[in-house]
Amino acid sequence: MNRLTAIACVSALALCAAATTPATQVQAQTRAAVAAGSTAQMVNLPLGTSFAVELPADARDVIVSNPLVADAMLHSPRRITVIGLKAGETDAVFLDATGRTILALRVRVDAGVSALQDTLSRVVPGSSIHAEAVNDSIILTGMAASPADAERAAQVARAFVSAPEKVMNMVSVAGSDQVTLRVRVVEVQRSAIKQLGFDTQAVLGRINGTQWLLGNNATWGVNGSLLGGIIGGVARDTTKNFQMEMPCGPGWPDGAMCPVVVDGPEDAPNWDTAKPGTGPGSDGLNKGNATLKAFERVGLVRTLAEPNLTSVNGEAASFLAGGEFPIPAGRDRDGQITVEYKPYGVGLAFRPVVLSEGRISLQVKIEVSELTPQGGLTLGAGTPTAVSLPGLSVRRTENTVELPSGGAMMIAGLLQESTRQTVDSLPGMTNLPVLGQLFRSRDYLMGETELVVIVEPYIVSPTSPGRMQTPADGLRIAHDAQTIFFGQLNQAYGSPAPTASAGARWQGPVGYVIE
Repeated sequence: MNRLTAIACVSALALCAAATTPATQVQAQTRAAVAAGSTAQMVNLPLGTSFAVELPADARDVIVSNPLVADAMLHSPRRITVIGLKAGETDAVFLDATGRTILALRVRVDAGVSALQDTLSRVVPGSSIHAEAVNDSIILTGMAASPADAERAAQVARAFVSAPEKVMNMVSVAGSDQVTLRVRVVEVQRSAIKQLGFDTQAVLGRINGTQWLLGNNATWGVNGSLLGGIIGGVARDTTKNFQMEMPCGPGWPDGAMCPVVVDGPEDAPNWDTAKPGTGPGSDGLNKGNATLKAFERVGLVRTLAEPNLTSVNGEAASFLAGGEFPIPAGRDRDGQITVEYKPYGVGLAFRPVVLSEGRISLQVKIEVSELTPQGGLTLGAGTPTAVSLPGLSVRRTENTVELPSGGAMMIAGLLQESTRQTVDSLPGMTNLPVLGQLFRSRDYLMGETELVVIVEPYIVSPTSPGRMQTPADGLRIAHDAQTIFFGQLNQAYGSPAPTASAGARWQGPVGYVIE
């Protein structure tokens, strides 16, 4: 059938004028390959453009299988213009007056990438990235100088499609940089404990009579008990009297009466064998003791971890110096408790992205945790199968920063302070000056913790194995005579090793020390 387009002349001229250089090349290739009765030829046509086809014979009919994708305009029996209307594929067949096929085309209309290619050339000039359209999607191929250039090209391509998922980024990175992260985790803990207590116990009045009791003890409400120090005091007990046995011993005449009243122990015949006994006590203080307990402690703890991690550009790496503790996770089919292990200690995780030469985008996560009874939990308390779970004291920080290679970042301000104090006293005696202290007890605990983290990233490259040294290089164990007479564990230890090459020697006081 004869197919004539209904497009106005102005529109047709505009579409024909919009044909770009690729369309001209397609036109030339089509003209050269045209032959009567030839098989279908593939033509890629950007959306909104057109190309002209010169036929070797007069065409009478033009058949387009999907006119929504492309349209054909007959300017003359031998000149036809094909216009891309919508992304997709269609067939275009040109027939002569006898019904024979002059030319068969498979026209694929896709998104135009010429504008995108020009934009990529300006945005990422140092990379060789090519854009290719497939229907309404875009494929990016080629080589990028850095991962940042590859991501930047993908962001530009997403602006040329209707949905971000229609961009397939298949760009390769020319060089995969490696980043070494040096981290110093410094923790300083200061603690102070002060304990001062008075214990008094008194019994007033004789035994078998009216007695009055008086008592005051330090409870140590913060620490639970006296942690050390000195204990001193005085005690008096009037119920403990030395009783003399009065039977007459050797040296007294037979039948003579023993004296009932003696002037002193030396007058008693058994004064040297007298033993203590319990008497009624005095009318005033029957029993009494006063004890002073005092203790003071000042502590300083320094914790230092220096993990060094190396990761390929864009890949994550992690480090843990600490341990893992079990916690119940459930029960199996036999009723047995299953456990999981949770880590604690000094943990580090980071993910580097090299943006350009010497610039690193760094995602750092640092965690310092320790086991503590505070916040713990006991399951099945009071039963033989009771399980005690400790709590965790955690300080965690996550940062995303941009640093140059060799730069440093400090994370500080992770402070923790805890102060606890109790004062025990006898009611009514607390505010007495001077003497009130004898009836008071104090238990004081103060703890301060400060955590500082220093992060230093470096862009590194591999080196030769001969330049690498270990702490065991150059180690020579001492023989028996050196160990027995001089107390040496080793006779040679240090860096470089005796067999190391001259080029691997270090300058300055370097090496390892065993104490």
